Amino acid sequence: MRKIVFFVHTTLDGFIANANDELWERFPWGEDEMAFTNDFLRYTDTWVLGRKMYEIIVPWWSAVAAGTPPEDASVITARDQEFADLLQGMTKVVISKTLGDAGGERIVINDNVGEALLSLKQQPGKDILLSCGPGLLAPLADQSWLIDQYMIVVHPAVLGTGKHLFGDLRRALPLQLLEAKVFPAGCVLLRYHPSS
Repeated sequence: MRKIVFFVHTTLDGFIANANDELWERFPWGEDEMAFTNDFLRYTDTWVLGRKMYEIIVPWWSAVAAGTPPEDASVITARDQEFADLLQGMTKVVISKTLGDAGGERIVINDNVGEALLSLKQQPGKDILLSCGPGLLAPLADQSWLIDQYMIVVHPAVLGTGKHLFGDLRRALPLQLLEAKVFPAGCVLLRYHPSS
């Protein structure tokens, strides 16, 4: 069975968005970090996202892949281009009550999210990447059989307020550390497996 791997960037104090519900400006993400991410993506072929993350992330990287990076893009490195190309090759699944399917561009899950993701896990293929906010993460994490790994990149930044990664969780989530990796830019990757 395929694994679902939850992957997220967070601040040291556990926030994934600022008080205005916008993605915060991340600490520099260098070549070593991008190389690790790209290597990880080679083991996945499906990307499940919440609607907000989908609307922010996918069009931006699609533009990079098409060779027309957005105006707010800094220098696009070869690793960035590789990342964008890898994302283009993935099946995009969006969890949303408002979006509809868009042909080959995306598949939308409107309800029964846990059942839909379990069905996805049972299909042949590589692992499944999951990116979502705390409102969606909480009910998925509540189903202990659903998320197989948590990959959390902790950035050396503190927001103080905002949207907390596990803010909506209503039960204990015991985890077993599988890997801890420190990157030159100062980020730390923590990879966990649910322990029960």
